[in-house]
Amino acid sequence: MDRVIESYVKDFQQEYDYPGNLGKSELFERFVNHCIFSRLHSERFEVDDVTVGGGGDMALDGVGIVVNDNLVFSREEVDELKSKSRRLEVKFIFIQSKTSSKFDAGEIGNFMFGVGSFFSNQPLPKAANEEIKALKELADYLYDNHSIDFDGNPSCSMYYVTTGSWQDDLNLLHRIQAEQKKLEDTNLFEKNLVEFFPIDSDHLKTIYKELKNKVDKQIEFERHTIIPQVDGVSEAYIGILPCNEYLKLICSQDGTLLKSLFYDNVRDFQGDNPVNREISKTLESPSIKDSFVFLNNGVTIVAKSVQKTGFTFTIRDFQIVNGCQTSHIIYENRNELDPSIYLPVKLIVTSNEEVTNRIIKATNRQTEVKVEAFLSLQPFQKELEEFYGSFSNDKDESCRLYYERRSKQYDSQFSNIKKNKIVSVTYQIKCFISSFLRSPHSTHRYYGELLKTNKDKIFIESHSFYPYYTSCLTCHLFQDLVKKGKIKSKYRKYAYHVSMVAIILVHGINPPPSREGKKTRDYCLKIVEDLQDSRKCLKLFEQSLEIIESVAKSKQYSSLDIREIIRRKQFSSDLVRFLESESQS
Repeated sequence: MDRVIESYVKDFQQEYDYPGNLGKSELFERFVNHCIFSRLHSERFEVDDVTVGGGGDMALDGVGIVVNDNLVFSREEVDELKSKSRRLEVKFIFIQSKTSSKFDAGEIGNFMFGVGSFFSNQPLPKAANEEIKALKELADYLYDNHSIDFDGNPSCSMYYVTTGSWQDDLNLLHRIQAEQKKLEDTNLFEKNLVEFFPIDSDHLKTIYKELKNKVDKQIEFERHTIIPQVDGVSEAYIGILPCNEYLKLICSQDGTLLKSLFYDNVRDFQGDNPVNREISKTLESPSIKDSFVFLNNGVTIVAKSVQKTGFTFTIRDFQIVNGCQTSHIIYENRNELDPSIYLPVKLIVTSNEEVTNRIIKATNRQTEVKVEAFLSLQPFQKELEEFYGSFSNDKDESCRLYYERRSKQYDSQFSNIKKNKIVSVTYQIKCFISSFLRSPHSTHRYYGELLKTNKDKIFIESHSFYPYYTSCLTCHLFQDLVKKGKIKSKYRKYAYHVSMVAIILVHGINPPPSREGKKTRDYCLKIVEDLQDSRKCLKLFEQSLEIIESVAKSKQYSSLDIREIIRRKQFSSDLVRFLESESQS
């Protein structure tokens, strides 16, 4: 591993607060998984959720299943995504990471054999670890129950990463092609979408730099006009841009679509729906593709700054706040484009968040948008973010968290913030529902469905902010102890149940209050006080785990896998009843 890569890995380690005693290979695996999945998945995610390396890993270090651009880990998430969309676009992602400085044919063969075993009709080896078994079961569920819903067969992307240099060695290419052919012959994947990506040292450096740096792109925007001055807007332009030129904005150096540009776009890519098929048809048709500029509503770009020299625009730190569908379709049809195809473009330069919010709302009202899409723009969310910030002067830095109401809002500023201290909206919902609504069994569901189901119980104007912060702090500190090896990693799956049990152990069985008031504040501050004491905190979590394991071993759960147990409402109820009986004895 060269010194530059080592410095990047160290930067990643510090940013995500991984312990210093984590092995070099284990840390590199997580670094690589972060790099690859961050490019392919637009939302914040836990690197450990896609890390499967270690004992029984079948030569796989990272595995992820992406359905309609969402990383999924449960059947319920798949079913809920299907209920929201006519079709399912499924992608399987596999990663093998090596700190060695060469691409080894034997290691590559083992990696691709492991991928083949993952999709085999034969049972996985007994030694396969629990993480791989769970993902294999989910893959089988997709094929067995949702094949008819597939928008074409799934894709299979394999990333083999080393710190060496890729030289297009013919022997390696022949070995890779032979293994690809075996996977293609299973007929489980879309034609030409069984892909092998060799990632060498230079490529890995480029990926990490693109993830770390603000987006900075240059285009030739000849056909534009200046929009008159508007309050809160530094400058603004409207015009038409060649689609080939637009691709420069939305693609990385190696031609990959930069999904991070669409974080502020409230509508996810909808795949092969009628509107998107019509956009594609226009681009593919020689007779009408030059009419694309009249037929498409275009895109809206909000940037922090623009430097203009003649017709050359250097756009920095920007987002595509409207035009996600159009952008994806242009990218998918990039080989069909020519200079005659233009796209309507609005370019707005502002640092005013309220202006940005108004633009997002206005430009995304034309078609139906999912309920949770505008959540980040609600006043409650803004005030909750500020409440989290009120703990910035706390003497104990372990209790400092950052609420990220808008995805990745802390990535382009405050680079010194440890990423494991950032609380996403999804995480907030799951923590609050677990701790204060006592429903940890629900957390494997898609967050939009959780929000809809609990719409009268969460993010209510009359609520105190203390329970929201306290629930996330409890979960965060438990997971932090797991990461640092003070609690065994096998208990990580219990995080939401531990949060519920721990709070009951502090205060007793009476349901916690949620409404604003001194009673709620005092209730939560007592929990925070116990969590600030490292000895009390560890003891509290250990006691919680003892109770959870005790109930899980009872007769009614003896035939069930722990992954099934923690999803059962009955298990949550049994934990509460156990604690109630203990308090009465």
